[in-house]
Amino acid sequence: MSPRLARLRGVLLDVDGTLIDSNGAHAASWADALVEAGYNISPDHVRPLVGMGGDKVVPVLTGFDHESPRGKQLSERKKAVFEQKYLP
Repeated sequence: MSPRLARLRGVLLDVDGTLIDSNGAHAASWADALVEAGYNISPDHVRPLVGMGGDKVVPVLTGFDHESPRGKQLSERKKAVFEQKYLP
């Protein structure tokens, strides 16, 4: 073992975006769910908001509170679209 590796005490990995760049898939999932709900919103419009969390994305894009029945429905649909269409 090299002397440099012998001094190594740990490794810190940031896996959010390191192993897979999923921002485009999240943006597309939001756009798909919103288009299904009657909103004409493109993934390019959503992409800068990825990482904010659904609690912030829903109000910004729709005006609905994320805890409202409609806000919850949109968030749940986005999650389903992501898992069914983009995650595999």
